[in-house]
Formats: sequence, structure tokens, C-alpha cells
Amino acid sequence: MHVLIALADVGPGVQLEEALNGAGMTATWDGAQVAGPTGTVMTEVVVLDADRLGKKLAAVADAWRDSPSVPGVIAIGTSAQAREYAPAAKVTLLSPAASIATLKTALHEAAKLRLTSGMRWPVMRTALGLPPAENTAESWAITLTAARRVDLEIARAALRWHAQHYATPAASLDYLRSERLLTVPELETAAHIDGTSTIQRLVKAGPLDPLQSVRLLWTLASLGAIDLTPEVRDVATPQRRMLHELRAHLRARAARLEHSTYYDVLEITVQAEYLEIEDAHRLVGARFSPQVLARFDLAELAALVKPSWDLVEKARTVLIDHAQRGRYHDWLRQKLPELKTVWAIEPSAVKAATEAFARGQKLLGEGDVHRAITDFATACRNHPGHPDYEANLAWARFRVQVASGKDQREAAISERKLVEGLMQGCRPWPRALVALAMLCAAAGDPESARWHIHVALTFDPKLPAAVALAQRLGLRR
Repeated sequence: MHVLIALADVGPGVQLEEALNGAGMTATWDGAQVAGPTGTVMTEVVVLDADRLGKKLAAVADAWRDSPSVPGVIAIGTSAQAREYAPAAKVTLLSPAASIATLKTALHEAAKLRLTSGMRWPVMRTALGLPPAENTAESWAITLTAARRVDLEIARAALRWHAQHYATPAASLDYLRSERLLTVPELETAAHIDGTSTIQRLVKAGPLDPLQSVRLLWTLASLGAIDLTPEVRDVATPQRRMLHELRAHLRARAARLEHSTYYDVLEITVQAEYLEIEDAHRLVGARFSPQVLARFDLAELAALVKPSWDLVEKARTVLIDHAQRGRYHDWLRQKLPELKTVWAIEPSAVKAATEAFARGQKLLGEGDVHRAITDFATACRNHPGHPDYEANLAWARFRVQVASGKDQREAAISERKLVEGLMQGCRPWPRALVALAMLCAAAGDPESARWHIHVALTFDPKLPAAVALAQRLGLRR
């Protein structure tokens, strides 16, 4: 085995070179290669200087893996930065004091796994026993043919890093389809790749059997025909937007409900009666129930679904039962100072907020924005965090800012960000969504505006403001 030692300091570099040569390996120290390969370097394993590279460790490791010999990579270092960045670089990090036996084991493992550390064109060509070539359409046919026979363990090990990543088609996948370089079963399997499914789900999607799917996905990723990302790559389709938003809602909800009350779980006030509780339960379920979320590949966030919904069911069970609700109130009076709450507030504050909001809506409808903003602010002061109140205050505030000379787009983007943050993790609030849609439109993002209006109309099809805005935006219902 040939080992290149890319350590910056000559002392440790030469000492390691001598130790490895004495252990029966062929090792060469070259401090000039510390920042990555210079020229054509043929080696089986490279030892990187993690302390010197710090946050550049991953980039340098990838540069080595992209070099013609596709070497395995390990790193040596003891700094906090070395420990922080080694996992992202997918390298084994060893101490400079590690024994030769430990070092040899790590080197042999790196050499064995050198073709599984990433899915890139040069790595694929090496794994297939093909000579180096440019990643162009002229090379794809022969590469695809060879890839159908690739060692399954190479493909499986490489994909293991990305099991929970979403696969999104790139332009070259369309070319492969149009040039009929894929077989019919491969085309049918590739049809499932739309940016909303993880590798883990795609492997089982069929019609290819899972082992053939592993080979195909490894090939497409290595060729650059699909992008693998831990989050939804973009919101270019309604399906991706929905998944992207649900993931954001799930994360935010987990944080929002920590140390909260049952009223916050259902987003109702302490005065809520049976019908309001049931309606809130329905709306929460429309976004967060296991039955709804089962349609989506939530990857690692799927683990949040059941605990979150169990809490919703518990809140409903307690609050619709007078005896249980009474006992819960007794407990709440003692614990409320220790809890986070938006909804468990005094009835007098709820009443004042409701009345102020109604006045603000009336004034806004009459075109008196300055007086409306005062009432919306009063509603938010009495009931801070209420989505309807906060979103309409943001819309009124935006209009006042623009009237006073502030740049429309800048003001809309700022207010939109506040409203989006406030509404993450909540059940759908149609009136708040209308205000958010208007801010999106004012910010120059009509697609997001249409999306929010679509969601608002899904839950309140007759909401006048939503119907009117949908017509203005050309939204088909």
C-alpha cells in the first residue's frame, strides 16, 4: 500500500513516514500537498493534517477523492476544530500519538472504503474499472452499462451516508430519459425521483428490486443526474413546497410545545367550549395527524409525529371532560409560571384582544390604516402571539411604512419573515394566511402568495378576503 502523508510540519511528517515504512508500507511525506493535490498524484491513501486544515478539511478531503487515483483519506489532529470537522469530511480522525497498529488498521480500512466515501464521476469510473474520462454525454452509455454490474457493496456503502437524504432530478436525468439510455424498469424507478422521497424510500419503490435500485441510484448520483440533500432542495413544485413546510412546522412545533399547556397544543383560549375544542382538534389534525403525515416522506423527522399527536389527543381528552379540565386548571394555577404559553391567558385579556381586533378589521376595511394599526397593536398587546392578530398587525404596519416612504419590497420582506416565524408549528389560520399572502405579493413573490391563499381557502373556502385575493392573483380554485 502506498500512503501519502500530507502533514504541514516536517518533523511529524518524516517521523510518520519512517514508522510506516518500517511497518511494511510505502509511505511518502510531502508537505506541499497539505492543501490538496497538486498535479497528478497516484496513491492509495492520504493522511491529512486536520489541525492545520480546520474547516477546510472536508473540501480538501473531497479534492483528494476527486483525484485520478481516488485515494482513501484519514486525518491526524487533536484540536477542537479537527474533532468538529472530521465527521463532515467523512474521515477517521486519529491522534498523533496513535500506535502504528491503530494507524495501519485505519489506513487499510480507508483503502478498502475509498470507493464508497462519495458518489462522484471519477470515483464511479474507478469503481467500474474504466479509465478516466470527462463527465460528458459521450461517456454515459458505456458507464451506465458497466454500472449495472458494479460491486453491490460499493454502491450500498456509498448510499448509506445518504439514506435519509432527498433525491431531486437534475437536468442530465432528462437527457438520459430522452436518449433512451435507461431501461424501462429503470425509467419507471426514476419516475419516483421528484425531490420528495429519500434514498431509503426510493430503494423500495420499485419496479426494480431493491438491489438493482441501489445500483441505479448510486449511478445516477455519481453521474450528477440526481442531487442528494438532507433537506428538500427547493420548492419548485407544490409537492416539494408542502413537504418543505411540513418539515419546518414539525421542527417548530416540537420547540413550541416544550413546557407548554394543553391550550397551546390546540391553540385555544381557556374559555373554549366543546365545539371550539373539536374544531381546533380538526384543524391541528389537518396538518399534524399521523394519517395526514403518513403521505409524506419526512425522513428523520418522522420520529416527531407520534409524540406530537399523542399530546394533541391527550389535550382534547382532558379539555372536553369537565372533571379532568377542572383538575388540570388546579394544576395549571400552580405550574403556569414555569410554563410557556400563548393561549392560557386571562379571560379579560382575551375579550379585550377580540374586541380590538374586530375594530381593527373594520377600520382596515374602511381604509383607515393608521387607526387600524392602533387597534391591532392593542389586540397583540393583550394576546401576544395570536396568529390572526400578529399577521394583520404586520400587514397594517407594512402599509404605514410604505406610506411614510419606506421601500415596499424591503418592508414586505421584513414583515413577511416575522409572520412566517410566528406561524411555524401552528395549525392553519386562514385569516393570518391571507395577510401573509398579501405580504408575499408585496415582496414580489406571487407564487408564495398563491400558495398561502390556496391553503387558506382549503380550510375556509368562503373567506371573503381570501376569495378576493385569489381572483387578483389569478389562482384557479
